[in-house]
Amino acid sequence: MSSLPPAQGPDESPSDEQWEAFLRDAMEGGGAGAPREASARDRLAAARRVRRPRRPRQPRRPRSATAWPAAAAPWIAVAAVVVFGAFQLGLIPVPRSSPPAPAAGPASGPAEAVSLPGGGTSDGDRCGTKGYHHFPLPAGATDVEPPAPASPASGPQLSLSHYGYAADPDGEGDIVIGLRFTTPGTKKPLQVSRALGGEGAAVEIEGPDGLVAGAHGLPVIWPSAARASASGAPAASGASGASVDVSDGGGGEIVVPAEALCPGHDGDSVARSLVPPADSTGAVTGPPPYRLVVSLRDPAVGTLRTALGLPAGGGLLSAVNLVPVARS
Repeated sequence: MSSLPPAQGPDESPSDEQWEAFLRDAMEGGGAGAPREASARDRLAAARRVRRPRRPRQPRRPRSATAWPAAAAPWIAVAAVVVFGAFQLGLIPVPRSSPPAPAAGPASGPAEAVSLPGGGTSDGDRCGTKGYHHFPLPAGATDVEPPAPASPASGPQLSLSHYGYAADPDGEGDIVIGLRFTTPGTKKPLQVSRALGGEGAAVEIEGPDGLVAGAHGLPVIWPSAARASASGAPAASGASGASVDVSDGGGGEIVVPAEALCPGHDGDSVARSLVPPADSTGAVTGPPPYRLVVSLRDPAVGTLRTALGLPAGGGLLSAVNLVPVARS
């Protein structure tokens, strides 16, 4: 075996001693062969094994709180443009909520009989009923033109001096009805009790589909009684307590509160429907959409009728908002 020392590296050529050893071994016939140079692959592998000095690693700087928004600002702008375009084209559904209903007080009462503020009871349980009246009225009492009386003296009469809607500062309101009493054909006084025989007055408002408002036992506001009380004059007494002289066109007012209206109706609309249509000259051209009937009974009414030779009629009086239509 040759004692030829190996080459020192892939890039070094055999030295003179190595060649002499090679030639000597070759002449003796037992050489191990010429020294071999490192191949290109070996030289490349050896070069890779050479460790190069590494750079010292720099410590990482902490990123500031405003660094990422600044870097993402362009992308955010692009995304905003894309989303806005999608909304404009209707590609993104937008949930829509209905606006809340405005808070308001009750415009009507329930569909049942309830006690009313100020006195009386509603006819809510009669809503939608046609031809209903708390006091049974005689035939023809609600006609446009009542039948002629049986004698020249017609006896005490009741008519409506005014009616309409009166709103209060709180946004709610009532229907106010004015009453007017007359005694045609006689000089005898008519003095009714303040409570109208303890029963009060009844009001029914009926539309094409039946009753839209009604109440009974309603108190009457007597201006003449208020004036007498203010002046200190004593009030006349009757069978049902203090009485009021309503002769010579005296009268009072009835207040129908919102609670007496049937569900789905408000006082302002109902009051407007009580007015009959008229032309430019003010002449009535037809019946009003709603019919208003006010009725009451008091013993003094029957007493006066009897004194005039008329049937007492239970002391009942009634008035309606229907008036004769102008004829051409």
